[in-house]
Amino acid sequence: MNLAILLLQAISSFIAIWAFLIVLNIQKSMLIPASVIGMVTWMIYYVLKEPTNVIVATFIAAVVGSSISQIVSIKLRTPTIVFAIAILAPLVPGYLSYRTTTLFVNGNYSQAVVSAILVIILALAISIGMASGTIVLKLYRRNKRKNLK
Repeated sequence: MNLAILLLQAISSFIAIWAFLIVLNIQKSMLIPASVIGMVTWMIYYVLKEPTNVIVATFIAAVVGSSISQIVSIKLRTPTIVFAIAILAPLVPGYLSYRTTTLFVNGNYSQAVVSAILVIILALAISIGMASGTIVLKLYRRNKRKNLK
């Protein structure tokens, strides 16, 4: 991977997520931290997409992003949903959903079904990944408390 492309991906994802959060009326003080979390999530996905596949990259990015968002929400005393939105923004397969709809409308049913299955699998990977990130962090805290006693 080229460093210039990685830098361009990071900057563009930050700006896109920042703009998306402004549209959703997120607190101004949380725009930069949430955009950074979204950017990190996108970069994890982007880096892992080539050596693995889209599904694994989406799942791992969702787990890491969810864990980071939980930690940052505790540190900044903000609801986790602010950062969860920033994680979802780059991972949701919007174009693939659009393409699936277009394939159905145009009558390409076999391609549309394959595309729809991939959309469903990616949606499941995102939701399971975000839930797994929360569970991982809770298990970590529980083990940390047990070790302190």
